[in-house]
Amino acid sequence: MSFAQSSKKAEDLKQSGGAYINGSGIYPVNIIAPLVSVSNGGSTSVDMYVNYAKQKQVIYGNLRVTNNDGTPNKIGAKIFNQLMIIAGQDDVADPIEAELPIGKKEALKDCAVLEDLADFDVLMRVQMEYGAYNGNITEKKVIKGFYRAEDKATAEEIVNESEAGSGYEADQKYVNNITYKDDVTPEQVFAWIAAKRPEGTAGDTDDSAKAGTKDPAFGKKRFGKQT
Repeated sequence: MSFAQSSKKAEDLKQSGGAYINGSGIYPVNIIAPLVSVSNGGSTSVDMYVNYAKQKQVIYGNLRVTNNDGTPNKIGAKIFNQLMIIAGQDDVADPIEAELPIGKKEALKDCAVLEDLADFDVLMRVQMEYGAYNGNITEKKVIKGFYRAEDKATAEEIVNESEAGSGYEADQKYVNNITYKDDVTPEQVFAWIAAKRPEGTAGDTDDSAKAGTKDPAFGKKRFGKQT
């Protein structure tokens, strides 16, 4: 079966693109730095500046840990808590100021970084989500969970000292899931991707922005593994 004939199937919409995270899946990444951002409405999110297969990139704006009113966001706070447990952190200090090469053409950008979770290897599950805004297709990479890099243990398995990797295996049935919202269809998404995500399309199409290959500098410190 040719690619064109199979292209309308949802599983065929898993986008490849070198070492960039462009599709649903579980990725072995080094979290170079978690970035804290606050929306205009007051909610707090943690973006992940990661190194995947020697390609540095940012997963933006989907791990919301607090709502606009400051209360914990049930989904985002839960996933972030799991990351803390997998990293062996009972507490994470307030973010520090840093400059990272995540701007256009690797320009340095001021960031608020959670140093306690910097330079950390982990397995990260990402699920693609497509929707519509102002008549245009939107694309988002949603972090659905984390697993310990060395044995695929979930946070629950670590706390309960149960068999490592069982949750990872159970989650395999969800690995290739893709979410479609706002009446957007797989066929529409495939056509949009095939057209190379046309200019002017709204949404988070640069969420895994090609954030550069320079090592970030935190004051006199250097974080991120050499590649």
